[in-house]
Amino acid sequence: MRLTVFRLLLAALFFSILPTLAAGGGHAVEPASFPIPLDEYEKVEDASIFQQMGARIAADPFNLAATIIFILAILHTFMAGFFNKLAHEAEHEHEKVIEKLGLTATAKPQDDAKDHVSFKATLYHFLGEVEAIFGIWVIALGAAATYFHGWGEFKSYISTRNYTEPMFVVIIMAIAASRPVLKFSENVMAIAAKLGNSSPAAWWVSVMTIAPILGSFITEPAAMTIGALLLAKKFYKHNPKPVMAYATLGLLFVNVSIGGTLTHFAAPPVLM
Repeated sequence: MRLTVFRLLLAALFFSILPTLAAGGGHAVEPASFPIPLDEYEKVEDASIFQQMGARIAADPFNLAATIIFILAILHTFMAGFFNKLAHEAEHEHEKVIEKLGLTATAKPQDDAKDHVSFKATLYHFLGEVEAIFGIWVIALGAAATYFHGWGEFKSYISTRNYTEPMFVVIIMAIAASRPVLKFSENVMAIAAKLGNSSPAAWWVSVMTIAPILGSFITEPAAMTIGALLLAKKFYKHNPKPVMAYATLGLLFVNVSIGGTLTHFAAPPVLM
């Protein structure tokens, strides 16, 4: 509980001071000159989508850089499994080297050092973390924005953004990950699952129907996270067929988006 409170305070502090840090101490900052509003681009009559893209790239070359970076981030996301596979291979190679040298896997290179760790495996693991991928590529996006528009314009852009929604999502997700909310949600679904003798099928039906309804009260991202955690514990541990596994996730996303329309509280995008 103390750790959850600490995370909430840390997240709130970070998002509250980020605009001030970017603005250079809280001084008034002029709006950034990018991105250019869509209605300010020169209209090209009867133009194809590629011609429109070409005209907007000509107006601001940063559009091309941002598009390429976004595409690379998407491709990187689909390659996460590939990087994780490389990480496991690097770990096995490292273990063989340790064994060849006559050391144990937990042997330390020196007294005050950590255990032997493969830098290559750690790097591949990091590149394979889906949660980190867009964080990695946003650094490239910031570098591109600085190159095309300058550091001052980039700071102006950061300082004029509205961080209310991301701050809300971070805090609500931290709350949703706390034990009281998880146990309450699990107990509610367990009551429904008992109608089917708490079988995997009963839990599947319970999670797919009740979790989306909870999304109207604890927000869609929280309901989706709790639903996924319970599915992992009660359903996926039985190793369902890949088709059923992926279909279940897709149905969960759809159901949560539908359940979130019951109240106005569940506003964050279901893409979370």
